[in-house]
Amino acid sequence: VMVKYNVHACTDVTGFGMLGHLYEMAQGSDVQITLDVDSIDLIEEALELARMGILPEGMYRNRTFAEAAVDPGETELAKQDLLYDPQTAGGLLMAVAPEDADALYEELKTTVPSAQRIGRVAAYQGGKRIFLR
Repeated sequence: VMVKYNVHACTDVTGFGMLGHLYEMAQGSDVQITLDVDSIDLIEEALELARMGILPEGMYRNRTFAEAAVDPGETELAKQDLLYDPQTAGGLLMAVAPEDADALYEELKTTVPSAQRIGRVAAYQGGKRIFLR
């Protein structure tokens, strides 16, 4: 589906966790990203485990890698932990031109039940590259 639209970047979210991959995309493209954390469909049981402090070791490595570039805002620590978590199913993370984002999202929703629109990309203003809101 995505080849019909103006997709600027795409990566599979695997071992670096979502924030690690977002950081690489933002740094490589010299942009900043605002992530709408409440738009991300987190698995409730995983969130419960994170709240209990049951976290994979790789999450700490990923946090060390990307944390300096992330402004967590008021985001709950357990949700941050899940965004650094390396345990993923390899979902695709796409950066799409604003004029194509709505159409691509609508088409994806018909074939990919877990499709989510989770943030915005903007020109880099210096400082942090990822903002959790």
